[in-house]
Amino acid sequence: MSGDRFRKQLTVYEDYRDMLSDAVRMDAYAAAIAAVVRPGDTVLDLGAGLGILGFLALKAGASRVYAVEQSDAIELARRVARHNGLDDRVEFLAANSLDVEVPPVDVLLSETLGSFGVEENTLPFTIDARRRLLKPGGAMIPRRLRVFLAPCEDPESWERLGFWLDVAGVDYAPAADAVLGRMSVREVAEEQLVAAPQVYADLDLATLESPDLHRRLVFPLERRGAVHGLAGWFEADLADDITIRTGPGDAPTHWRQAFFPLRDPVRVYAGDFLETTLAVRAQGPRSHDTAITYDYRCTQIEAR
Repeated sequence: MSGDRFRKQLTVYEDYRDMLSDAVRMDAYAAAIAAVVRPGDTVLDLGAGLGILGFLALKAGASRVYAVEQSDAIELARRVARHNGLDDRVEFLAANSLDVEVPPVDVLLSETLGSFGVEENTLPFTIDARRRLLKPGGAMIPRRLRVFLAPCEDPESWERLGFWLDVAGVDYAPAADAVLGRMSVREVAEEQLVAAPQVYADLDLATLESPDLHRRLVFPLERRGAVHGLAGWFEADLADDITIRTGPGDAPTHWRQAFFPLRDPVRVYAGDFLETTLAVRAQGPRSHDTAITYDYRCTQIEAR
C-alpha cells in the first residue's frame, strides 16, 4: 500500500472511530434497531460504512442485510462480518445505491447525516431507496428529520479567516473567499445564539418526494451583539420516543453544529431582524456532495 493511500485510510478510520465512539449516536441507533427490526426481517443498510448498523440489525433478528457502501470502507466491513461469523447473512454491495437492485426489504436503515442533517446529499438517495427497494408500508430508520437554523456569534471563525489576509506578506484573500463560501463544523454554545432557533425544514422521510429545499426565514434578534454566521443542526426521529438531537445545549455528538459564515459580521441590536434564504440541492444526479447556497439581509434599528 502506498504511503498516501495508507495515510488516507488512517484518516478515514479516525472519522469512523469518531462516529462509532459517539454514545448519543450509537445508543439511539441500537435502541431504534432493537425496537423496529423483527425476527426474519430483511434490511437495507444504506451508506453502510463499516457495517455496524447492519450488524446490529442482525443481532436484532434480521434474516438478511444488504449493506450498500461505495467507498473502500466496505472491504473492512466484509472482514469484520467474516471475523464475527455474520458474513452468511450479509450481502455487501460496493456500488452507488442508485445502481442497486435487491428484493424489496422490510426496513430501510441509514445514517448518512451531516452536521446540518442534509448536506451529505442524503435526501435523493433516501427517496430513491424508499421508492424502489422498500416494501410498501416498510419501516424507515430514521423516519423524520428536522433541520434548524439560528444567527450566531463566532468571532473565533473571523480570527481564523484573518490569517489568510497576510501570509508572509502575501494577501491570500481568494482563500478567505473560498472559506466564506463553505459550511464548516463548529461547536456552538447556546449563549452564542442571538435569536431563537427556527425550523428550516421538517421532513417526513416516508412521504418526501423532492430532495430540493428552499426556505426563507426571518429572525427577530433578541440582544445586542454581532452576527458572524448561521448555526445549523438537526433532530432525527429514529423510532417511537427515540430521537437524536444535535443542537447547542444538547448532549455533545461527533456532528457538533454546522456554521455558515456571513461575508461581513453584522452589528445588531435587540429588535433588529435578520432575513436569510437558504437553498439545498444535489451537486449532480449521482453525487454524494450537496450544494448549499444562502444570502441574507439585516433590517437594523438606529444604534443606541
